[in-house]
Amino acid sequence: MKNKREALYLLLALSPAIGALLLYDRLPETMATHFGVHNQVNGTMSKNAAILVLALLGLVPLLMRIRRSLDPKKANFASFTAAFEISRFGAALLLTAAGWAMIVFNLGYDIDIRKIILIAVGLLFAVMGNYMTQVRPNYMFGIRTPWTLANEEVWRKTHRIGGPVMMLGGVVALAAAFFEGDASVAVFIGAIVLASLIPVAYSYVVFARLKR
Repeated sequence: MKNKREALYLLLALSPAIGALLLYDRLPETMATHFGVHNQVNGTMSKNAAILVLALLGLVPLLMRIRRSLDPKKANFASFTAAFEISRFGAALLLTAAGWAMIVFNLGYDIDIRKIILIAVGLLFAVMGNYMTQVRPNYMFGIRTPWTLANEEVWRKTHRIGGPVMMLGGVVALAAAFFEGDASVAVFIGAIVLASLIPVAYSYVVFARLKR
């Protein structure tokens, strides 16, 4: 089962690179690889370099597993295996969506890259927020601040609050993908920033209170 899961993650995450190789002759020599908030191209790369980057990004789920094995608190991962695997699967799906969106755009199709990325990131935040309360102290995954890493009670309380905040931020970010104009990006950025900063600030407040 573990080998099948690893194969699935790699196949998903590497599929854009594989697809680019199969479509090599149809792709332009200079590919659009970065897009602005209005879906405009603001970064390019040679075709070979773009495919190499896609291949390297496709290894992220595997690198996450390797990084876990090196964590000083790796024993704690056994208590939140589902959360960690969901994060790896989510990373694979996000890379797949972004990679294929870039390829399709470079094939000449008119697609809204911004909306695709906003939907993918919003979904990832919303789903991961649902699992944050399960995460135990480690140096790789979760809300890792100096205060959560220094005190297990701070870690527990921060993730208990941070999970719902992250989930709510993801839902708002997901909804923002369907807004029109600049409001879409503004709401998305605001939701993601707040969902990230509120747990960090909360972890400091909890730590300071416990030290009194």
